[in-house]
Amino acid sequence: MSNYNKVQFMSWELHTGPFSAFVGGRKIGWYAGLLDPSPDKRTDALGQCRDIEARLAFVADAIARAEVVSDQRATTLKVFMAPEFLLRGAGGAYLHDLIEGWGGQAPLELRLPEKYAGPWPGLFGGLRALAAQAHFEDWLFVFGTAISASFPARSQQGSYVLDPARPGEIYNLALVQQGGVAHGADSYVASKHYISGIDFLQWRGNIAQHSAGTVLPLDPESVVPADALGLDQGGALFRINGVNDGTGAPIDFGIEICLDHARSGGNRANRYGRIRTAGQSVRIQLVPSGGMRLEPESVRLQAVPGSVPASYAFNCDGLGNLNGKYGSHTQLWCGGGAATPRRLVEASAGAPHDGTEVVVVASELKVGAEQVHADMLWNNGNGVAGAGKVRIVGALDL
Repeated sequence: MSNYNKVQFMSWELHTGPFSAFVGGRKIGWYAGLLDPSPDKRTDALGQCRDIEARLAFVADAIARAEVVSDQRATTLKVFMAPEFLLRGAGGAYLHDLIEGWGGQAPLELRLPEKYAGPWPGLFGGLRALAAQAHFEDWLFVFGTAISASFPARSQQGSYVLDPARPGEIYNLALVQQGGVAHGADSYVASKHYISGIDFLQWRGNIAQHSAGTVLPLDPESVVPADALGLDQGGALFRINGVNDGTGAPIDFGIEICLDHARSGGNRANRYGRIRTAGQSVRIQLVPSGGMRLEPESVRLQAVPGSVPASYAFNCDGLGNLNGKYGSHTQLWCGGGAATPRRLVEASAGAPHDGTEVVVVASELKVGAEQVHADMLWNNGNGVAGAGKVRIVGALDL
């Protein structure tokens, strides 16, 4: 059990939107990622496994560089967050089997080579392994979001293959993981409820990939999700076992992924987020996004005793700078109760800002036998590419 009287926020500022270009006067687009020579990137399991391992390497590098300048005190909770769509691959979504991996033989319909045919930890297993180190004991990781899709299988010549003829059911999941050797089970998996119009490509090229209108959400918009403490996963409110404030009280966290911060209720009935709709307030409100800013009507922070507000709303966005151009940004507000939140940090794409320090993430890494450039994984085709920078905010009262 850990009691924290300080909190330090770290935001990985990189652009996670799709690649777009004009070819023959027509706008086409695709998702950046590692490719195998497969005609259908949606079901390219091998290419997606390689892409996952490459992105895990850059996640590890971003965390390691942030740790060097982090507050080393055990009484400071370090909160590291990446933006929405950090992890999606060249097809626009990983096959859902690749998220948690497998403990035995790989699903036969994935038709994977020997390297991946046996036990493989998958994306979330790889992320948990990064966090499961003693020097991350006082860290909480919000690993952006991972996009995955489930397809039915069909029989073909006596075996089973994935059938992309029908739309894939899309999952947009954020793994929140406590660091440290003994905290593997101390995590929460939040899901985004709404699919935004910019979440999938609005145009088609000659690459088979997920695109707007060909995906099905995990839940239809008429479903109002349960947002209450005590859910195993999928909600907007959670606690992490043993993560307490300086008085020993459990810290109430909230998470709203992008559009879920601005719309809620069945069929987008409310013009505010999930936490407000649930009638709740939180100590730390997390908004990983790809095209969202903090919305005053949606920020719901707890009032705590003391003369200095010590509840926080934290946004890490991977689509746009605060000036409206493509890029990334960080917002950090503090407040509590009915008081208007105070804006502590409003910064874009690694630009200098008082009270913060910025570290540059590697531009290329060797992953296995392959040299991977970051702009192979994150690239919008218009000069915004690479693994970006991590912004580290000075420790604040909690």
